[in-house]
Amino acid sequence: MTPQEAAPSKLGFMLSGGGARAAYQTGVLCHIGERLPDLRVPILTGVSAGAINLGFLASYRGSLREATRALRRRWLSLTTEEVFRTNPGSLMKGGLRVGASLISGGSAIGPSFRSLVDTSPLGDFLDRSVAMEGIQERLDAGELDAVGLTAVSYQTGRAVLFVQGDVPVRKSPSTHHRVVRAQLTVDHIMASAAIPLLFPATKVGQQYYGDGSFRSTAPFGPAIRLGADRIFAISARYRRSTVEAREPDSVGYPPPARVLGLLLNSVFLDTLDWDAAALRRINYLVNRLPATTSEAEGLRHVDLLIQRPSKDIGKLAGEFEFKLPRALRFLVRSLGSAKGRNADFLSYLLFESEYIRALVELGEADAEANWDRIAEFMA
Repeated sequence: MTPQEAAPSKLGFMLSGGGARAAYQTGVLCHIGERLPDLRVPILTGVSAGAINLGFLASYRGSLREATRALRRRWLSLTTEEVFRTNPGSLMKGGLRVGASLISGGSAIGPSFRSLVDTSPLGDFLDRSVAMEGIQERLDAGELDAVGLTAVSYQTGRAVLFVQGDVPVRKSPSTHHRVVRAQLTVDHIMASAAIPLLFPATKVGQQYYGDGSFRSTAPFGPAIRLGADRIFAISARYRRSTVEAREPDSVGYPPPARVLGLLLNSVFLDTLDWDAAALRRINYLVNRLPATTSEAEGLRHVDLLIQRPSKDIGKLAGEFEFKLPRALRFLVRSLGSAKGRNADFLSYLLFESEYIRALVELGEADAEANWDRIAEFMA
């Protein structure tokens, strides 16, 4: 073996988005922490709700077991009111501003629309729960190599990978992506998790940013560009059987909730599967190319393992709709959330403790069921 081949590969975690669905990630991570308490993960990347989990894991000074236990406690204590304001006045204000903005026809005297809901409670929750200065302390201690977080600039339309850590970063051939070295803060997390129109954009520096998933066609790209040779990812998509895929989720004209659910699925779930398929094709080609050719083209083999839920999270969400705050439940039902077998749209907004606990426990059970594969990959 050459020295390059003999060097230990770098493990990276890629934490994807999905709103409340990210609680499933927490369950999987917690089981890994219990089984491998001293596991070192030098590269952490995340986007959207996954950026919340990333910020917590990257900044926590302690073992992986301690970090994931603390992360689990935070999720289980979370409520919808700690993510966005759900009182009737706040929700009505968001809706009225949308209507008034449309009626004004762009007039300068008309109200400016920012978002449907107010997510200032989430910012307060993160300020209390995440000590972002711990990231640099862990980098200085050699516990981490790099942390990457993706957001989209509304000014330029480009996906931006904010990187903290002194590692070389492979340049992207696409002009739609750029890398910015930064000291990550709660504002970066809020920007990455700001679902367009639904959540308000967050200002970082001189630009406003939104959810990084909306222009991230290659979710594994950040981890690869930061040097990961093995990537462990957690998807929130249940893989349906052929029979299940043929069954319609709704009858008649599709209600808005169904359309919105499909749109969110295409952003948060589809891109991960597409990029996984592309990565496997590249691995197939790299394994058949001469080493000199692969090196000249900047190609390398990257191992990938994706953990998926054994139950449909969208259907599971429908069982907990009644737990939503009354005003929010009224709004969601007015969009037709109860007119289908699948509550995908609801699953992104349902930050209620009973649903969160169900997702965390599902993640733990799935990680246990697939432990042999996970342990082999981590080793």
